[in-house]
Amino acid sequence: MSIDRFYPVEKEESIRRIKMRELWGRSVILFFLAALFFIFPLRTRASIVMKIVIVNPSGEQSQKVPVKVYLPKEAKPEDVLDRGDLEIAYDSQQGSYYFYGEYELKPLEVLEKEMEFRDIWVIEEAELESLRLEAGEVKKLLKNTQFAGRVDFLYNTIVTKLNEIRQRQKTSSSNPEEHISGYRHNAKLLESVKMDLTVIRSMLSKGRPFPASMIWKVMIFIIVFLGILGLSFYLLWHKQAKYFASESIPGGEPSGEKKPFKEYEAEEKDKEVGSEDIEKILGD
Repeated sequence: MSIDRFYPVEKEESIRRIKMRELWGRSVILFFLAALFFIFPLRTRASIVMKIVIVNPSGEQSQKVPVKVYLPKEAKPEDVLDRGDLEIAYDSQQGSYYFYGEYELKPLEVLEKEMEFRDIWVIEEAELESLRLEAGEVKKLLKNTQFAGRVDFLYNTIVTKLNEIRQRQKTSSSNPEEHISGYRHNAKLLESVKMDLTVIRSMLSKGRPFPASMIWKVMIFIIVFLGILGLSFYLLWHKQAKYFASESIPGGEPSGEKKPFKEYEAEEKDKEVGSEDIEKILGD
């Protein structure tokens, strides 16, 4: 058998290897493009750089200029990525951390320092979506209750506030002060959303509709209870009526033929008088 007959198989194998290399190369290029468009923008937005300017106001002599700069109230030492040669401490009276240092500056010299922070002034999208979904679920549960109209209003209010937070974060300024100010406004909106959601949750225990089967059971129970109560009153009344009918008044007359009180009193007096006459006769 000639070796030449195996050549087409080897050629196909080499072509397949070349195509695999080309595919692998394209995959590597796509990976680096993904890193370029996704990873690097996230890193640039993951931190905020703040600058401070230190100036020697004297135009004649060098002097030491002290520096004390407070961190934003939301920031903690672990959020500081780069503080240069500045030190950090805590002010118990202000309830905030601050940078401090001291620099020897020449007359009218200007010194600029940078501090880099982790961007903690962002509300996560997952939290916003979680609040929206929860409000939607509560709205469904209260759909057929007396609170449906109020819940619809609060749900629309919640969605409007969440959309406002999203829009403000999309158009966030590169200026650190404006960025932090926008976050604080969004934080207030977020607290308002949570309060609205708390109000909606409180309606669940009051406005949850009863199933039709439960309503019928309650009605049947009430009817049976009233029937038993009426029957017990009737039996009690019947028993008391029989008792009074069988009772007799003094003199042996049935209680059904009772005499007036005055006639009964006169008869008693006549009996007393008769007994006195008999005693007089026996005495004589």
